[in-house]
Amino acid sequence: MKLSLYMDDRETEKIFSYLRWVFLFVAVLVFYFPPLADRLDYNQESFPLLLTIGIVYMASAQIALLKMSSGNEYFNLLTKAGIVFDYIALVWLLCLTNGVSSPFFSVSFLVVMHATIYWRTKGAFFSSLFLTLGYSAIFAIQGPFEFQTVFMYIVNLNFIWIVGVFGSLIVIRERKHLRQKEIFHELMFTDYLTGLYNHRHFQEQLRVMTSARQNFLLVMGDIDHFKQINDQFGHLTGDEILKKLGRVLQDLADAYDAQAFRYGGEEFAFLLPAMDETRQISFFEDLYSRLSSGNLSEECKSITMSFGIAASKGEVLPDKLLGFTDQLLYNAKANGKNQAKFETGYTYLNSQAHEEVAAASQQ
Repeated sequence: MKLSLYMDDRETEKIFSYLRWVFLFVAVLVFYFPPLADRLDYNQESFPLLLTIGIVYMASAQIALLKMSSGNEYFNLLTKAGIVFDYIALVWLLCLTNGVSSPFFSVSFLVVMHATIYWRTKGAFFSSLFLTLGYSAIFAIQGPFEFQTVFMYIVNLNFIWIVGVFGSLIVIRERKHLRQKEIFHELMFTDYLTGLYNHRHFQEQLRVMTSARQNFLLVMGDIDHFKQINDQFGHLTGDEILKKLGRVLQDLADAYDAQAFRYGGEEFAFLLPAMDETRQISFFEDLYSRLSSGNLSEECKSITMSFGIAASKGEVLPDKLLGFTDQLLYNAKANGKNQAKFETGYTYLNSQAHEEVAAASQQ
């Protein structure tokens, strides 16, 4: 897990999930570790039930957190349910550990901060309000109304609201900085139209990977007859095609653990992990299949592309590798388009592959 002053919701939620396990461990020590349990003598009557519920929920949430992406609709539900669980578990734990004088009261501040992260000022206000109500109910029920207990009750309530107000301001500022950082990153490294990495980031990644002598594959691709598409259907249709093509190429990159880039204009690039020629052929089969099946615009249902692919081999200079791959792309364009040229001399012909598949399906 990357630690940063500007963490996204997923990284933040991971920290809170780990903190739950820490407090669970501490609670177990307080109730079951003899040197502590015998001296503190807290009420253990309902703690086993709280412990069971906590372990079940926390284990389920931990698994879901590892498997879910932050964009998943259930991720937001998980994070908000976590705040509710934290509140219930805290009030329960306070009841078992001397109420107003409980050493676990400081967890209240984390509950306020957690709610503030996801609901901003509203989260700070309502979490502080419900903590006040829960804490006041414990105070009213358990007593006693001695000076020291009343004083601690008043001071703790003040701290809840102080943390809520100032925590809200801090979190809002942190989220604003995070969003500004995301926007800056998008402007620096992302192509605004396709959503793919841009030319600048491509050059940086290519230099980094070649300098580290990594073994990888460079793929350069170009949309066939794109000028005619713009002339026939207009530039708005051309932009729509580029935008939807970006999604197609990004999905393909994710499937092959690769990076996809818009090199410029109608030209695109991939940085693929090293793989044998059979796997490379499968990559282009998948790529051309996605190109032919996707409706890229109302006017132009599908497009063809030409590609060149070459291996870095760990020692080649970035400009040399780029020039060599670009030459393979040029050869593919010059020899009929709608194909991929390999550095080994092999040519993947998309039209021929369609004919072979059609012939095989008729047998």
